[in-house]
Amino acid sequence: MPERIVILGNSGAALAAVGALQARRGERSITMVSKEACYAYSPVLTTYYVRGSWPESKLYLTDADFYRQRNIACHFGTAAVELDAAAQRVTLDNGTRLGYDKLLIATGASPKQVRGLEPAAAADICYLRTIEDARRIRERATHAKHAIVLGAGLVSLQVAAAIARPDLRVTCIVSSQHILSQNIDATCAELLRGHIERAAPIEFLFGTDVSEVTRGRTRWRVRLGSGAELEGDMLVAGKGVAPNVEFIDSQQINLDRGVLVDDSLRTNVPNIWAAGDVAQGRNRLTGAVEVVANWIDAAEQGAFAGANMAGDERTFAGSLAENITTLFAVPLASIGVTKSQPEAGLREVVHLDERHGVYRKVVLRDDRLVGATLLRDVRDAGVLRGAIAAGKPSWAAAEAVARGHMRFADLLKSGRTHG
Repeated sequence: MPERIVILGNSGAALAAVGALQARRGERSITMVSKEACYAYSPVLTTYYVRGSWPESKLYLTDADFYRQRNIACHFGTAAVELDAAAQRVTLDNGTRLGYDKLLIATGASPKQVRGLEPAAAADICYLRTIEDARRIRERATHAKHAIVLGAGLVSLQVAAAIARPDLRVTCIVSSQHILSQNIDATCAELLRGHIERAAPIEFLFGTDVSEVTRGRTRWRVRLGSGAELEGDMLVAGKGVAPNVEFIDSQQINLDRGVLVDDSLRTNVPNIWAAGDVAQGRNRLTGAVEVVANWIDAAEQGAFAGANMAGDERTFAGSLAENITTLFAVPLASIGVTKSQPEAGLREVVHLDERHGVYRKVVLRDDRLVGATLLRDVRDAGVLRGAIAAGKPSWAAAEAVARGHMRFADLLKSGRTHG
């Protein structure tokens, strides 16, 4: 009898797990469950659709043939509402019960919601996580004149960049003192902010919190902690995400922020694994147990989890935080540790070219490269990502790396490999 594999999810981690499972011998039946009623797509590309530069059809990574050719039973448009680990059974919101021999939890994460609103008003807030969210933002932006954006992280700025136009003003309310405070330092942020404000009708309000949000018949009113008020006809929230674990009983499966996993991506229950934005495991650079949410990491985790579900005994080296994107036509990459802390034994080397808007910083612990921030000049982002992931030392060459003058072959020769 085929081994019953159930995968909760249909994105980067889930697709990679399918590939790993089917690359290995064994008789298995695979069932995939997804809350979204569509084939897999790239969430990284949704802002291109919002901007109108790509049709929706170009977002999709799979089609009906993908699942049919792999004999995957699909339950799309329905979500898991209960997981009984003892009975090895998942219950879906349409009443369907799925038994399994092995289970992969790859349910991803959802945007943190704005609280304290009436249901009708709450439903009108724009978030960007799914293709349906992208459709909503695109439709709302068509007729908007003033969009209020809560936050200035990657998602908020990507939305702002996608909807900005001469007749649509955008105001970003930022609780921290600079944009992208979780990804880059203040110097890099200030350089990028200056470019953004010159390129588009966008205003940033820093160091302020929202005390109240109300919805009129056609307008949003946002009251700040200072007492000032803003009105807009579109409200976008980008205040982080939370892993989708609401269907999991913490008495059965260990949870913290996400589903806790070991270095094989296995949970505390032997036949259940987790991967992607829902999984909380070891950071390969810091050793901290945390959720690292990005597409590359999700796919790597999914591949390792799938291989181990098939009987391998592979050890995942740990998650690596990274984001490589383009904001207002300026490329930006942040990889690994991006903020130095002397008390943590970190040092940094910076190359700043204000005239051309170039900022490059590398962060090192002892003689090991552990992080990089690149603004505008990102041509070697992949090289540095590989060096950071491989644990290559480069303190002696740090100045050349910061300036972008170090080739990958030279970087590998600059010292011994760390274990």
